[in-house]
Amino acid sequence: MSAMFGIEPDYDEGPRSSRRLRRLKRRLRQRADGELNIVSMIDVFAVLVFFLLVGSSVSASKLHALKLSLPSVSPSPQVSETPSLDLAVSLFEDYLEISNSDGVQKKLPKRDSGYDTAGLAQVLIDIKSAHPNETKLSLLIAEDIAYADIIAVMDSSREYPVGSVGVDGSTALFPVISMGDAASDSASAESGVSP
Repeated sequence: MSAMFGIEPDYDEGPRSSRRLRRLKRRLRQRADGELNIVSMIDVFAVLVFFLLVGSSVSASKLHALKLSLPSVSPSPQVSETPSLDLAVSLFEDYLEISNSDGVQKKLPKRDSGYDTAGLAQVLIDIKSAHPNETKLSLLIAEDIAYADIIAVMDSSREYPVGSVGVDGSTALFPVISMGDAASDSASAESGVSP
């Protein structure tokens, strides 16, 4: 400690004390030289944390990416010659509902094992055979629906069941899926339709 302040301790200069004095001076020098520069280590850790966070968010987004089409804003409305189907699958707590621009087409009750994805696929196959050029579907989800149920419904809406193909030989059923919030059950009940 005395080496840090530039003060030398007072010792007697006897023959035994000179050896002791040299040993003490050596220890003081070793302590002074062994200081750790923490500032540069903090800088290294800050840069390391930044790259770890960026790298983990990029790899996580690639791992769990769902191919969804987000609605876009266009400057002018596009006028189409064919009427739009506006196909929608709504997930509610007790049932799922398939509707289009003509209204509700079918309601499938929820089973103990989950939503009736096989029944949903069959209804969507029938709709696809009537409208072969349609590729868009809106998935409307009520509150508190499990993520696994949403993915199961999306998978059965996106492609034909295993082993079957469409009229044109493709396996894509309705590959362009947009997601949104479903109307509440009370709005459905007011319209006179029961599950």
